[in-house]
Amino acid sequence: MDAHWPPGMMASMRLKLASTDDFITLRRLFDDPSFHGWGGPGRLSDELIRAKYLGARLPDVECYLVLVEEQAVGLVQLHVDGADCAGIDLILSPSARGQGTGRRVVDAMVARARERNIARLTVDPEVGNERGVRFWRAVGFEPRQTVTDHAGRAPYVLMSRSTEAAAIGCCSSVTQSD
Repeated sequence: MDAHWPPGMMASMRLKLASTDDFITLRRLFDDPSFHGWGGPGRLSDELIRAKYLGARLPDVECYLVLVEEQAVGLVQLHVDGADCAGIDLILSPSARGQGTGRRVVDAMVARARERNIARLTVDPEVGNERGVRFWRAVGFEPRQTVTDHAGRAPYVLMSRSTEAAAIGCCSSVTQSD
């Protein structure tokens, strides 16, 4: 899937469905200190990256590299959770934050969810990640509950939003690529 926006909005950004050819790129992302703790504690093993992020869980989990100027700056996942619900996991490198990249990625994921007939999306930022909670609110997610007793996890805020057309930003379009 490639996501395209009108000229002048943002320099060359696209989402690339991760495949086995992207292992080195993912390894570099997960070795960045800003990614530590995402996807599991400590440094993720090569085997775990291959198993979780390189397409082995399709179609239930779609993993995309976020590319800006053809450089990988993040990772986003759309994971099916029931017949008409899915979750989004998103992490961007600090250099890609605060520039509209995250908002455009979310627009593309909402559009992708609609293509798959998914009516509702959820996210689960940690309670202590105030910037993340503010971001998800800004892109239309509403808090549903705070979970404090999930084994092995810091407390988090369960948030959700509809994928109805009115909730999608006006500037995104999503196309399938070969």
